[in-house]
Amino acid sequence: MTLLFDTREPDPHPWSAHLPEGWCIEHGTLETGDIALARIPEGVVIERKTPSDLAGCIGASRERFERELRRGRYVGRFLIVVEGSLADVQHAARGIHPNSISGTLASWAVRFSPIILAGSTERAADFAFRALASQVRTSSGPRRASKTNPPPPVLAEKKNPPQRLAARRTSRREM
Repeated sequence: MTLLFDTREPDPHPWSAHLPEGWCIEHGTLETGDIALARIPEGVVIERKTPSDLAGCIGASRERFERELRRGRYVGRFLIVVEGSLADVQHAARGIHPNSISGTLASWAVRFSPIILAGSTERAADFAFRALASQVRTSSGPRRASKTNPPPPVLAEKKNPPQRLAARRTSRREM
């Protein structure tokens, strides 16, 4: 499987060490997000954030980041994956009240996109790779019959299917 990493992402990428066996990375320009499957760039798109990046998006870079979140509405599925915990984000966001951080993240999650606070770089990479891989399994669709791939057998219908008991409503008068 080939992943497309945005050219603005660091090279070597922090998630490269956690890449599943047989997967490879290409660099290209993504209009929205940081990582996508090369063959489905408008499917699942991952926006990778460190705790300090996310803290900056809550504070000084809020308008720019909300524009990115709005653009994320036009891809198949936009996910924000954070390489830290809520406590890490709060620690990085010096001067911003913890309630403001939680409120902003909750608002963004409802209005725009799920926010996954993975807890570490390794868990963030693992989550993102699983999310990207899941669209390949779900987008493959039903199997088609061929000479090498016959259709599944049709199950014979039961002669006497079990009878369902009709539910009887009782009124208050009958009680």
